[in-house]
Amino acid sequence: MLRYLRENTGNWIIKIFLGIIVVVFVFLGVGSMNSDRNNSVASVNDEPITVNEFQDAYRNLVERMRAQFQDNLTDDLLKALNVKQQALNSLIEQKLVSAQAEKLNVMVSDQELEAVILDIDAFHKDGVFDMDRYKRVLALNSLSPEMFEQLQRDALKQQKIQDMVLGSVFVSDLEAERFYLHQNTRVAVHYLKVDPAEFTDITPGPKQVQEHYQKNMDQYKSEPKRKAVYLQFSPQDYRSQVTITRAQVQDYYEQHPEEFTIPEKVEARHILIKVDDTADEKAVEAAEKKARAVYQRAVSGEDFAALAKETSEGPSSEDGGYLGIFDKDSMIKPFADKAFLMKPGEISEPVRTQFGWHVIKAMNRFEPQVKSVEQAAEQIKIRLAEQEMQNIAYYKAGEAFDAVIDGDTLEQIALLTEKQVKTTDGFDQNGNGLDMEQAAGFADAAFTLEEQQISDVKQIGNTYFLIKVVETIDPVQLPLEMVQEAIIDTLGQKLRRAAAEKKAQELLAAAQSAENLAAVAQKNNMTLSSTGLFARNDSIQGVGRSAAFTGAAFDLTPKNRLCPKVLETDQGFFVVAFKEKQVPTSDEIKQNLVGIRRQLLQTKQGQYYQAWINELKENSKIEIDPQFIN
Repeated sequence: MLRYLRENTGNWIIKIFLGIIVVVFVFLGVGSMNSDRNNSVASVNDEPITVNEFQDAYRNLVERMRAQFQDNLTDDLLKALNVKQQALNSLIEQKLVSAQAEKLNVMVSDQELEAVILDIDAFHKDGVFDMDRYKRVLALNSLSPEMFEQLQRDALKQQKIQDMVLGSVFVSDLEAERFYLHQNTRVAVHYLKVDPAEFTDITPGPKQVQEHYQKNMDQYKSEPKRKAVYLQFSPQDYRSQVTITRAQVQDYYEQHPEEFTIPEKVEARHILIKVDDTADEKAVEAAEKKARAVYQRAVSGEDFAALAKETSEGPSSEDGGYLGIFDKDSMIKPFADKAFLMKPGEISEPVRTQFGWHVIKAMNRFEPQVKSVEQAAEQIKIRLAEQEMQNIAYYKAGEAFDAVIDGDTLEQIALLTEKQVKTTDGFDQNGNGLDMEQAAGFADAAFTLEEQQISDVKQIGNTYFLIKVVETIDPVQLPLEMVQEAIIDTLGQKLRRAAAEKKAQELLAAAQSAENLAAVAQKNNMTLSSTGLFARNDSIQGVGRSAAFTGAAFDLTPKNRLCPKVLETDQGFFVVAFKEKQVPTSDEIKQNLVGIRRQLLQTKQGQYYQAWINELKENSKIEIDPQFIN
C-alpha cells in the first residue's frame, strides 16, 4: 500500500504539514527534513536541532495559536506565552522520546501505518479512502508521501512510548473520593475589610518625597534606548505572486465542512432578575419569586417588550429585552439550552444562570444551513491567499537569514531580496519612538540583541524581520521635578497600605479578645460582610481570587472560627471568621465518581509523563544557544 502511494504521487516542495497529524505529547515541533544549514539552535545528546527545525516549529506554533486566538493574538500575548521556549522545548522532548523509542527498539509495522493512513478523514470521499483525494491533500500542503509517512510513523512510535510510560498509572476509588471532596467542599465566611483607598488623608510630604528620591535615584532614570536598521518581509508584499485555483478552493471546502455550516439560530427577548451566583438561598429564592411574578404577567398577555423595559435588570432592558439573533454557543449554557428548545412565541418559566433568573420569549427559529462552495468561494480564496502570502514571506525571510549565516551584510541581503534597509529613530523597550504597527514586539526583539548583531528571523504579528541594533543610548538621571508626581503616588500607596494594615491588626486583636467579629464591627462603625458558599477554585464574592484568602477560609472550623492573622489581597486587608461549611454527600460523590476518576487519571498521567520527561532531560546532555530564544 505505502509503496503504491509513493509510486502514484509526485514530489513537492517540503513544507510543514498542518492540520492532519496530531503528534502525541507535542502540538508540533517537526522541522524541515531537507535543511541544508549546518548550524543549530540546540543539541540533545549531540544530536542537533537545526535553525530550520526551530524556526518551522516556532512558526507553526504561532499559526496554530493564531487559529485559536484569531485577532486576540498580540505580540504581548506571544511574549507572555513564551512561544519560542515552547517550540524549543517541544523539539527537545521529541528528540528525547525518539531516542527512547530507538533504545527500546519500538517498531511500527507497515500494516499499522497503512491502517492509520486509511483511517484519516481528510483522505476520504463518501466515507472511503480515495487515492485522488490523498494526492490532492498532500499536494495542497506541499508534502511528499515519504515525509508524511515518516511523520506518521514517528507519531505512532511516540504513542507506543507514551502507552508504555503511562501504563502503570491508575486512580483508586479512595483517591477519587478525596479529590472530589477537596474540589467540591464549599465554605462561607464573615469578614471585615480595610481598604487602603479609604485613607485619603494620608499623603507624603516634601521631605519624604526628597528622601525617597535620594535613596532610589537609580529608579528614576530615562529609559535606555536603541537605534536599529532592519529588513521587513510582510505577507502583503507578495500578493501579486499568489493565485488561488478553483481546485484549491474545492479541496479546502471539502476538507473544512464545519467552517461552512451556519448553525441553528434563535431570535429572542428576555427579562433578567439579577442574583449573584454565590448569593445565599434567601436571596436566590427572593429573586426567583420576583421572576415568577414577571413570568405570570407575561403569559397573561402583557406586552413582553414593555414588561422588559419596566422590570428587567439586564443591559438589554432599554431595548425591551431584545437579544437579537444568536447561535447556541453565543449564550451561557442554561439559557441556551432552554431557548433552543422553545417554539416561536413561547415564553419560558424562570431559568437560572450565574447572572440571575431569566424569563425568555422566543421570537423566531432559524434552521442550520450549509453554504455551497460557490457561496464560500470568495471567503476561501481570501483565506488561502493569506496563508500562501504568509508562507512566502516566511520563506523569503528564511532565505535572507541564510545569507546572514553566510556572512553577508544587511545591505547586501537587501540587494539580493529586493528590499530596502529601513532605519529607526531612538526607541525604548516599550516601542515608544517607533513608527510601525508592531512597535512593542519590534522593540522587545531589538533589546535582546547586542550592538551590530543581526537577529535571526523575528516574527512580529504576521510580519517577519531581520533586525540589527546600530546604537545603544544609555539612560540618564531624571530631575526630581520630572518624577515628583510618580513618587508622590508610589509613596502615597505605600503609606496608605501601611495604615490599612495597622488598622486591620487592631481589629484582629479586638476580635481575638471579644471572640465576636460582629461586635467589633459594630463598635468600629463598620459593615460586617459575608461571602456566599465558594469552592477552592472559585472567585470569592466581594474578594476576588486570592490563594491566601481561600486557603485561610478552608482552615477555619466551628471550633476555630477566627483566622489568626490579617489576610492581604490586592483589594486590601481582611479579618476573617468562619460562617458555614458544606461537604458533598456520599451519594453525590458516588454519582460523580466515574467522571472524577477519569479527570484525576488525566491529571496524574500528565504529571507522571512530565516527570518522566524531566528525568530524561536531567540524564541527557542538552545545550542551547540562547540567542535563538531571546
